[in-house]
Amino acid sequence: MNIQIHNVLAFFHVVFFVYAIGGDIAVYFIGQYMTRDQLSIEERLRVRSMRFLVDMSARSSLVLLLPIGFNLAVAFGSPIKGNVLYLIWIASFLWLFLVWQVHFNRGTPLGELLKKIDLSVRYLLATILIGFGSYCLLTNTLITTDWLALKIVLFGAILLNGIWIRSIVGSWQDAVDLVLAGDTSRTLGEELIKKNQALLNKAALLIWVLVIAMAFLGQVKPF
Repeated sequence: MNIQIHNVLAFFHVVFFVYAIGGDIAVYFIGQYMTRDQLSIEERLRVRSMRFLVDMSARSSLVLLLPIGFNLAVAFGSPIKGNVLYLIWIASFLWLFLVWQVHFNRGTPLGELLKKIDLSVRYLLATILIGFGSYCLLTNTLITTDWLALKIVLFGAILLNGIWIRSIVGSWQDAVDLVLAGDTSRTLGEELIKKNQALLNKAALLIWVLVIAMAFLGQVKPF
């Protein structure tokens, strides 16, 4: 039996891609229940809790795709290897641990602190990836394979899109509180829920486009 590490990583790259896009699609359809005002708000909140759990498959997969992608990129001329690549793997597992700690501590002061740290990581990483990928594209240095450099830029864009989604999700509680208050506030809350979900639908569509574009570049390698 001849199993190469590159092929094993390529296999997991496909697996995590499926979980990333699949989990995100599941979250999208689960989220549609939040706008059904014929359901009680308690029932919709239970659905919302389910959405948080399902979303962890997409979040975890996104984190793991980063080190796997850089590892596979070595075969296509990426200069990021050796100790730097080891550091990316270690940092990615630490980030994955942080992501799950945010989930487990959701709704607590510690969870809020960890969420802010995770958000800072995403801003920093998105800036680095977009900047690095753009530099490679513009100067044709370091990573000289344009499709690979563009994939790095798109990964950073996906992180920014995820931050946008988080900002929308962050306003859900205000809408829920209005619904729970009843009377005229309920109507305003229901309208706000529908508005938030409409924005989430647009953000979900954008992230699907970005992920599919990355998959196309990796498979077809058009330039």
